[in-house]
Amino acid sequence: MAIFTSAAKKTNVLPSLTRLSKRRKRIQTFKAYLFLAPIIPFILAFDYFPFIRTFIYSLSKVNSRGEIVDFVGLQNYINIFGRKDFINSVLVTLKFTAMYVPLAIICPLLLALIASRKKPFSSVYQLLYSIPMAVSMAATCLIFENMLTRNGLLNYILSLLGFMSNSTDINWLGDATWALPSLVMVSVWTLMGFDFMLLLAAVRNVPQDLSESAVIDGAGYWTKTLKITIPMISPTLFFVTCTQIIVGLTTIAPVMILTHGDPLGKTSTLIYYVYTTGFRSLNYTVGSTASIIAFLLTLVFLLVNFLYEKRGVVYE
Repeated sequence: MAIFTSAAKKTNVLPSLTRLSKRRKRIQTFKAYLFLAPIIPFILAFDYFPFIRTFIYSLSKVNSRGEIVDFVGLQNYINIFGRKDFINSVLVTLKFTAMYVPLAIICPLLLALIASRKKPFSSVYQLLYSIPMAVSMAATCLIFENMLTRNGLLNYILSLLGFMSNSTDINWLGDATWALPSLVMVSVWTLMGFDFMLLLAAVRNVPQDLSESAVIDGAGYWTKTLKITIPMISPTLFFVTCTQIIVGLTTIAPVMILTHGDPLGKTSTLIYYVYTTGFRSLNYTVGSTASIIAFLLTLVFLLVNFLYEKRGVVYE
């Protein structure tokens, strides 16, 4: 009789525990939404509403006061691909991204591999590698602006090393060939600190037993790095790649501060084109259309990158 009574009590307790568990889950969900509630109005006001309005503008004819005059559908998208300045901005953006993204991944990765080794004064150069993260883009651009003039520090160093016969040979930001690579160099240095910290944490979290097993099997440093370290930190590398693709395709700050799209439009990126047409010229129709195209271009590159995630990223 006691056995049946105990079984009955257990049977009654299980539904109570299930109800309690569901109640706790509802409370946790409510708390999560409660924490999100203060920021939701700002997200709607400063992210979603401007995007929806820009999309509507891209399908309409808009006057200089920002008023919709007529609905034209996809005609704005057809017209903008006939503008040479727009095509130039797209090509400049793709060139910038092609140069910037590999360097923005490789440079902090190499620094992270170097800093991961425990050596004397390692904390000092780890701090030095992360310093760019604490310097604003505007301050960095002003520093590099002085370095990249004809009489700047870079030309002086290159002349001392024998790469130039005259220390004033190149005006880096004013030369049609070197202006865009100069912006790439500035952007890589400015944004390197944060990615360095992410990759350093990832490298240090690689299990030591795997590295020790590889050394015992006779693997060299680079073999161990390519076969063990890189696959183990692939989720962080994937995140860094996605963020740097976005940065490359939407860059504007170095262009606005250093070159203003010159010389001859060689540094006029797509987002800078949106700024000049939409805000300077008050051509909201073209500016909004170019902005949506920039969004779609970035989305396509990210989707292609996510296709690689299924094959090359290891979440173990």
